[in-house]
Amino acid sequence: MEDRYLKSVESIDSIIDTNYIILGGEQGEPRDWELYKFLFHPDGRLIRYEKSLTDGVLRPQFLTVDDYINTTGKWLDSGRKSAFYENEAHKEVHAFGNIAQVFSTYQSFNSKEEMAENKAHARGINSFQLLFDEDRWWILNLFWARETPELPIPDKFLGKL
Repeated sequence: MEDRYLKSVESIDSIIDTNYIILGGEQGEPRDWELYKFLFHPDGRLIRYEKSLTDGVLRPQFLTVDDYINTTGKWLDSGRKSAFYENEAHKEVHAFGNIAQVFSTYQSFNSKEEMAENKAHARGINSFQLLFDEDRWWILNLFWARETPELPIPDKFLGKL
C-alpha cells in the first residue's frame, strides 16, 4: 500500500480533499479509481439524489463504489466533452468519537480556468458519513444533491460564496 493512500485517509479533511482531487481532471484523463476505492469502507455506498432518467422523478439512487466507477467513472474518464473539476466551497463538520457527518458544498467546473475564476456550472451538497476505524478514516456513505431552482442551497451552506 502506498504512503499516499494512507495520507489520504489520515484526517477528515484529507479524505474529503482526496475525493475531490480524484474526480477532477482533463477530458480523457483517467482517474485513480484504486485510490478512490481505498477511501470507502468495503460496505460503503454512494447515493445521488437526482431525477431518474426513466421517469423524471426525483429519488435517491444507490450505488456501490464499483457501480459508480463503472458508470460515472467511465463518463468522467472518457465520456465528457470537456474537463471536469470540483472544489469545496464550504464545509461543516460534526464529529463524535469515531463518527463524523460532513456537509461539503461543492462547485463543478468545465476547466481549470473556470475554477480559477470561480465560474461554476453546477453546485450542490455532498453529505459524507465517515468512520474512524483501524487507524484511518473511511467513507461509509457519500450522499449528494445538486442545486436546482426548486432546491437552492441555503445561505448557511454557502460560506463565502
